[in-house]
Parts: sequence; structure tokens; C-alpha cells
Amino acid sequence: MTTQLADALVTVNNVPVAIMPNSLVFTEGLGEQVIRAASAGGGQVEQIYSNNIESNFSMVNFAIPATVDNIAAARQWKTNKNQNVVTVQGQTPEGTVTRTFTQAAILNDYEVALGSETDIPVEFKANPAV
Repeated sequence: MTTQLADALVTVNNVPVAIMPNSLVFTEGLGEQVIRAASAGGGQVEQIYSNNIESNFSMVNFAIPATVDNIAAARQWKTNKNQNVVTVQGQTPEGTVTRTFTQAAILNDYEVALGSETDIPVEFKANPAV
């Protein structure tokens, strides 16, 4: 039986971050690819494959509760510009998954909602995951 990875540890700048369950998502940063067709004459088509290197960045998103400490942390991550390091690590009986995102930056103007059941959605863009 395989175990679903659901309880990952997230650290930002070597500090563990308590995130909201089921809010963590990331991309590997392998970018998008494009396939175009080139006519080879006589009804023959040749495939042209290329990397869209403009999209070769990772993304890591999660939500944190809107506490005083988390509001301060999000502000610090934003003011750090692209000098943050985000690490995601999860483990099941089948093994461990670790991804590190360097030069991570919060590019959007994140929203802080105040209330008894509110979260701060955090979205980092970074170098491709390693």
C-alpha cells in the first residue's frame, strides 16, 4: 500500500513555518515546452520541439494563519526581495521528497485578511527546484 504525502515540513530561511493543511503546492520549475509543425513538403510534417525558457521558474504556494507573528514573517519575506530560500520536505514509509527553492521572492502584493478563520496566501517565485 502506498501512503499519500500530506504532512510536509516547510522552512523559509531555515525557520520552520506552520502552514494550513492542504495548502502547499509547488512546481518543479521545468518550464513549458512548445511543439510546432514545420512543413517538409508533400504532406509531410516535421515536429519542432523547444523550451520556453521564460517559464523556467519554480513556484511554491502555501497559506499561513493570520497571526501577528505570521504577518510579520510575510512582511519580512517580501522585503527580502529574492534573497529567500524555501525548503519543502515530506516523508512517507516509501521515502522522502525534498525540494529547495533558492532566490525565492514574493512578487504579488499579498493580502492579509483578519478574522477568526482567515489565512494569508503566500506565493513565492524562485529558481527551479533542486
